[in-house]
Order: sequence, then structure tokens, then C-alpha cells
Amino acid sequence: MAQEAIYRLIHRYSPEKGIEEYRELIINEQCFNVNINNAHYQSICCTPSHLEELLTGHLAMEGLISRGEEIKGIEFDGDTIHLNLSPRSGLKSDAGSSNLADISCPADRLTELMRKHLDSSDLHKQTGGVHIMSLATPEGIIISREDIGRHNAVDKLYGYCLLKDLDCADKIFLSSGRISHEIIQKLVLMRVKIVVSRAAVTSLAQTIARQSGITVLGFARGDRFNIYTHPHRITAGKGW
Repeated sequence: MAQEAIYRLIHRYSPEKGIEEYRELIINEQCFNVNINNAHYQSICCTPSHLEELLTGHLAMEGLISRGEEIKGIEFDGDTIHLNLSPRSGLKSDAGSSNLADISCPADRLTELMRKHLDSSDLHKQTGGVHIMSLATPEGIIISREDIGRHNAVDKLYGYCLLKDLDCADKIFLSSGRISHEIIQKLVLMRVKIVVSRAAVTSLAQTIARQSGITVLGFARGDRFNIYTHPHRITAGKGW
């Protein structure tokens, strides 16, 4: 497996020293040709880590699989990935419904979860080049995944959940990046009910989240955040 970050020779400018050579640790972006059942599917460019999770989540988001075990084989051959999928109709599964009880969370737990979420990525601290996405319960973070692309990071999380048979309906989704309508559409399929982001929330994301019953928080920084949809899941009292 390729490294997530690599050293490259760059030039750095400062008023004191002018322009000088410097070895910088930068995020590694790699493109893979993906073949499904011996036919070319598409190319995926990503941070080359947790590739099985990325592919599982991506294929599920695209409606090509609904469970991890539908991938019968995966082979890595340089920059080409060969996947063997079991035959199916190709229709998306009914991932938008859940029989689980609703989830709620105290505000102070959410702000603490966001602090832990943003502090958990050594790769981001070293390179500044990845988004980090996490799934959590009110008690703590369960799993985090990083990638150059927000969509890839979400797909890695979903792939992890499919491979581990982990239901997302009672989990909290934490994001380092903005929440756009594409991200919300992925979270609808994952059945997530609470979304917390350090960054902005777009108008279309707010609309889709409102229609889908998802609580969305944005600009979660320090002890403050904005609630864009369905505030009933957030309680203002102390939760620790």
C-alpha cells in the first residue's frame, strides 16, 4: 500500500531568507483504474489508504452493492484494482428507513466530540491536506477516516460500516469540511440523523436535510455552533 504522505522537494520563500530549497511532507494523491468483473468501471483518485472500505462505500452509494459481502474478490495490481461482484439488480437498497428509536445529544457533548474529532488526525496536522470524517455516539468517537476528498472520506466510513455490519442510524457524523447537498445525500443513504461540521452548510444541503429529517449543525467551533435543521435532537443542558 502506498504511503499517505510523501516528502517532495519544493522551494520556500520568506522575507528573511528569500527563496530556498526545502523538503516538504505533502499529502499523497494517487489515481486507480477500477475494473469490475473484468470491465473498466472508472478511475478513482484518493488518499491511498483503506481502499477496500473506499470501494465498498462508493459502490454502495452508487447502488451497485448493498452489502460488503457482495464483493467476492478484490485484487490490487499496481494502479489497477480488480473487483469481482456477485450479480444483482443494481437497484439502490432501501437505506432511508430505520426502525431504531430517534437519537438526541446534549450540546456540550457535541462540542467535545468535535474537539476530539479535529484533534485525532495526525495526517492533517502534518500536511493540512486531508478532510477527516468520523462516526460517534454521544459517549465518544467510534471510527475516523481521512482523504483528500470529502466524498471519499464519507465513502470510507460507509464502507467500514458495511464491512463491520455497523448501523449508522444511531450515530453522529462529524466533518472537518463544508456540508454540501452531495454529502447530505450520502448521509441519507447511511441513515445518519445528526451531522456536525466545523465548516459551512449550503442552502441545498439544508433543504434536503430538512426534508430527510436530519439534524445539521455547522460552524461548530469552540463551544458554539449553528443548528440549520431539526433542532429538537439537541439539548442545551450539561450532558457529562
